[in-house]
Amino acid sequence: GTQVLELTTQAEGGYELFNKVLGRGLNPFMEVLFSGVQLRQFTYNFDFMPRNKEEQETVKKIITMFKFHAAPELRGNNMFMGLPSEFDIHYMYQPASGDAYENGFYNKIATCVLKGVNVDYTPGGVRSHGDGSPVKITMTLNFTETEMITKDHIQAGY
Repeated sequence: GTQVLELTTQAEGGYELFNKVLGRGLNPFMEVLFSGVQLRQFTYNFDFMPRNKEEQETVKKIITMFKFHAAPELRGNNMFMGLPSEFDIHYMYQPASGDAYENGFYNKIATCVLKGVNVDYTPGGVRSHGDGSPVKITMTLNFTETEMITKDHIQAGY
């Protein structure tokens, strides 16, 4: 009816005027449709500053190990790919007694896959030791959980 009124009187804003007379307005809220929960992601950053050859080799082994477990493997005459490794991450602490315990102050993490390993060998610019090894290395690991976290998980500390 308000559109007919606007056409016959050639006036704009008839709908708004009609709402004003009735003392009502449009609801600006939208309904959101639930389409699922995203899998949680966790990022960890590590800075390595090896001081000698032994520490440099240890850092190299750590980086290689994470790259290896993040990669898939070829199977069946290279027609199929095996899944990357899974990780169970726990936040731990070690009191003066020397025993290690899971830290209950942090949330638990479900089994994860390592989706990305980024290594920066020159985070502070190109600097190296006398043998060419980097002075500082930064490694970033991006993990994604393999299961959706539900209310039951949250109650269990996830």
